[in-house]
Formats: sequence, structure tokens, C-alpha cells
Amino acid sequence: MYLAAVPDARSPLARWALDPEVVHLNHGSFGGCLRSVLEAAAGWRTRIEAAPMRFFVLEWQDAIDAARDALAQFVGAPADRLVFVPGATTGVAIALSSMADALAPGDEIVTTDHAYRACKNQLARLADRRGVAIVVAKLAVPYDPDQAVDEITRAVTPRTKLALLDHVTSPTALVLPLDRLVPMLEGRGVRTIIDGAHAPGQLELDVAALGATYYTGNCHKWMCAPKGSGFLYAALGAPVVPLVTSHGASAEYGPANRLHAELDWAGTHDPAPYLAVPAAIDDTATEGGDWPAIRAGNHALVVELRRRLLDGRAAMAPDASLGAMAAIPIDLPAGVAPLQLERELLTAGWEVPIVDFATGPLVRVSAHLYNHAEQADALARELHARGVRLR
Repeated sequence: MYLAAVPDARSPLARWALDPEVVHLNHGSFGGCLRSVLEAAAGWRTRIEAAPMRFFVLEWQDAIDAARDALAQFVGAPADRLVFVPGATTGVAIALSSMADALAPGDEIVTTDHAYRACKNQLARLADRRGVAIVVAKLAVPYDPDQAVDEITRAVTPRTKLALLDHVTSPTALVLPLDRLVPMLEGRGVRTIIDGAHAPGQLELDVAALGATYYTGNCHKWMCAPKGSGFLYAALGAPVVPLVTSHGASAEYGPANRLHAELDWAGTHDPAPYLAVPAAIDDTATEGGDWPAIRAGNHALVVELRRRLLDGRAAMAPDASLGAMAAIPIDLPAGVAPLQLERELLTAGWEVPIVDFATGPLVRVSAHLYNHAEQADALARELHARGVRLR
């Protein structure tokens, strides 16, 4: 096995909670935390459990508002339109639920064939319930962002009422040109839900300037916050219908901001992941120099990881369409399924996803502060030894 902690990693693995006996090339799926961030979350849990009633009655709102302010500044969204949610999948569910009443039989929702499986499942259930059609824009591989804009534009008809688009596609790690797509869609009266699960911390964000109706993202991925921390932004005037009707539905209950009143506290839960988000923002920035340096360094590293894995073969997308992840097509040995290979690699100490995509299996690699370029060489050797061919 090839150990991840070597001098050319920008952040020693010892400062992370990650197992040094495992090769971590999948920050994109589940993230990873600095030890100091987990200590910050533990500190919040200790404070809460010391006097639960005092915290939730007297201290909760100020604490969550302070964490929200830090997150709002980081992602470029007004705090009064921002709420914490457990993750982007929950955020998408809230946005879809909020738009359901605006959909009638015969209406259409546009998405792409690179959308996240859980979100596609949510769309399918909504379509069945409301009698609407899902129109899937097919984004060709090799990927061309101009062609992607054309395909999504062609998918829009006078019946299109809603579009669900990724900021960074999960299976294929492609950055969609939302700066062109969102104005086109919103300009045609199509409300937009952006699944930005991978974007915060991987890309520079200005959520409000993007102009989408809803934007949801994760803090536990590239921002390196504890798991169970995400957010939902809703533009001014966009309906927001919580999945859980809480005390906040009563006009006299909670803060004056009714979005916060309804969504901040749907029931007693562990808020430590939310409250540790400011620590994740600050500590990760300190670890990597600052966030612009982190984003630039991670992008440069993933481009190098992909270059080494491709070894002269053509890339699936231009460098400019990558953030800090890259997907590489592979051929599997006869009789070996993608999930089987992924589980074999996990057993051997390799955390790297093997994606079962429509055009063929992919291996997807991620780059963060604790990674280094030589891990690509080691992964190539490991895959070759298992009869996997990179293409």
C-alpha cells in the first residue's frame, strides 16, 4: 500500500482525522476533517450537553445565526435567505417540494444525464405525483461546455417550468457553465434549482450573483466541515415549504425571519456540525494558506493526477471544466462490475470511487491539501495489477 503522508502533500495527514494506512483519493464523496474542526464540534456538543435547556432556549439562535453569517460570507449569499440543512440532497428535496404546487400535468422539468442519482430519484417521484415530464439533456463525453449550453437550451420548451442542474456533476466531475445557463433559463421564466453539492470550497462562489431560484450545497465536502452540514439558499420571493412542519409555522414563534423560523429547528437534533462550520472555514484556510490558494492548488493537483493516469491518452474534459475532481474512463476485466472493483479497493485500503456511468465505468479522483501527485502513479499500478485498463 502507498501511504498518503509524504513531504510533498501540502498538509500533513497527521493533522487530519484520516487513517494514514488508507490512500484517500475520494474527498469528493464524503469529505474529511482536520482534527481541530472535530475538536470544535466536540466543544459545541459538550456545551450543549452540559445544560441542554439553557442552550436551546437561551443560546441556540445566537449561535446558529453566527455560524450562518460566516457561511453566508463564504458562499456569497445573504444570510436572511440562507438556512442550514443536513446536506444538498435535503436541500434539493425542499426546493422540489416548494415548487410542486406550481407544476401541472403536462409541464416539463429539465435536467441532464449527469445528474446525481438521488436527485434523479426525487425528480421521478415528483413527476409521477404531479403528472409532469422529465426532459433529460444529454451532455456528450468528451465534454464541451459550449455544447452543453446548446443541449440544455434545446431541451427547454414553452412547457418547461423548472430545471435541476448540477454545479459540479457528481459521476463525471464536470463544472457546468451556470453563468450562462442560469440567466438563459430564468430569462425564459424557468425556475432553477442548482445542486451545488460539490461546489463550496472547490469553486469560488457568489451564490446570490448566480441568480438561481434555489442553490443548495454541502459544507462537509470541500469545506471540510463535519458531516451533516449543508445549506439551502432561496431567492427573494421563492416559495420555501419545509419537509417538516415545525413550531416555526406559528407566526408568533421564533425569529422574525420566517425562513429561519421554519427551517432552523424542525426538531431536536445535534447542531454541532452546523456550529463548527466557521471553524472549518478558518482552520482549512489556515492549513492551506487561504481559500484562493486552496482552490488553485487543488485544481492544479487534480489536473496533474489526471495527466499521470491518462499517460498521454485524450482527456474526457478540458482542464478549465474541472474543479478539484476528475473522472477517467476505464475498462474492467471480464465479469468484474464497478461496485465489485470499488469494494475490492476499499478492502485493500484504497478510497476511490468506481463510477458505473452510462458511457462506461469511470474512476474518479479528488485532490485536497493532504493529497500528492505520486498517488496517481500508485493508483495506476494498483488498477493495472487488478486487470483494469485506463483509457
